[in-house]
Amino acid sequence: MVRRLAIIGVALAAAGLFAIALSARDVPTREIRIIARNMTFYVDGSPEPNPAIRVRTGERVRLVFRNDDSGTKHDFVVAAWGVETPLLRARTETSIVFRAPAAPSTSGYECTPHASMMRGTITVE
Repeated sequence: MVRRLAIIGVALAAAGLFAIALSARDVPTREIRIIARNMTFYVDGSPEPNPAIRVRTGERVRLVFRNDDSGTKHDFVVAAWGVETPLLRARTETSIVFRAPAAPSTSGYECTPHASMMRGTITVE
């Protein structure tokens, strides 16, 4: 009887670990599309220049970054989080996936070659 309970306990523990692994893998990823245009960042579909971006604590984010400025290279960097895209030539795009910090905070984002004009804030709520 004790052996049978031990086997059931191991099976339940394994099932629990499997469920945790599945839930971590199945966490939804929110996509944010950022476009560099006219030496300014925009969130796709919004006319607001260098917008304040908001994410939730621990949220998994897929950032798609597109450079629509001809003849100028841009990147998108949140230095405080270690998030950065490569410098992109005109009419190219890349994506990166990252997890937002676990605690509420506000950090800056920027294009490193053009930080005086292309910068904004990203807030974890």
